Amino acid sequence: MTSWKIELKVALDLIPMVEDILYGLNIDDFPTLSDFEIIEGDHIRLVEGYFTIKPDVTLLKSRLQDMIPTLDLAACDITLSATEDKDWVSESQKLLTPVDAGKFFVYGSHDADKVPDDRISLLVEAGQAFGTGQHETTHGCLLAIGELSETLTGENAPRTALDLGCGSGLLALAMAKVWPITITASDIDPIATETTLMNAAANQVPVVALDAGTPGLAALTSDGFDQTDLGRAGPYDVIVANILAKPLQDMAADVVANLSPTGSLVLSGMLATQEDAVCAAYAEQGMILIKRYPRGEWHSLLLRRK
Repeated sequence: MTSWKIELKVALDLIPMVEDILYGLNIDDFPTLSDFEIIEGDHIRLVEGYFTIKPDVTLLKSRLQDMIPTLDLAACDITLSATEDKDWVSESQKLLTPVDAGKFFVYGSHDADKVPDDRISLLVEAGQAFGTGQHETTHGCLLAIGELSETLTGENAPRTALDLGCGSGLLALAMAKVWPITITASDIDPIATETTLMNAAANQVPVVALDAGTPGLAALTSDGFDQTDLGRAGPYDVIVANILAKPLQDMAADVVANLSPTGSLVLSGMLATQEDAVCAAYAEQGMILIKRYPRGEWHSLLLRRK
């Protein structure tokens, strides 16, 4: 059986969104993804995606243009080639090590024998929608959620929580494991919400209706808060948004408007060089930085109202 490889060049800060698009090309074929530095110190990366079914490059270009309209497709130098006959998913799983992130331990089924007794375990396989815990942005959010779970207890415990731009649903699942409430997981991509529901089943997290008011996870596909079920389910006591710096800035007013007065906001998907711009957008909405979770070149932030 022939395998297929897509290669493209993109800026470092766009990698999470590009990976999300690659994951969603075919629901029956989750690719194995990796990225490499091209020139030392340069922020342009070579992204490789391995597929078992020939991917539609025209569809890829269309989705890239729709979701990242400023992207120069010619500069991306997108190529598709046949590769050596190999089970790339299995190969990647051998290299995908578990992630120990504070209270949480994220692992694939091939590492089920390594789950420690003193961590909350989350099973997410390689090659699913963005969010296996490997990326620094996801890791930082898990650390923030773990610390919030220690302080938001008893009378201070959240009644509602949202994973905005949920990808694989990993962060929503982490919240569902620490707070017995309805956790909303939302993404603009229906592939992501389908993957989230699959991961909920794999982690024994009940799937519930958005207005059920019972512990579990409610997943919905939504483009923003305005006049949608996502907006009607708020305000949220905890919002986690692991997307990209520009969308975080663009959505600042809507995000804060749907956060409860004493709510906690976790933002991620930004490079260290983009933190000031993101913080400035949220400062305009009355938010202040409480704590920073730096992981390599990426930062995750905890904010609350002044």
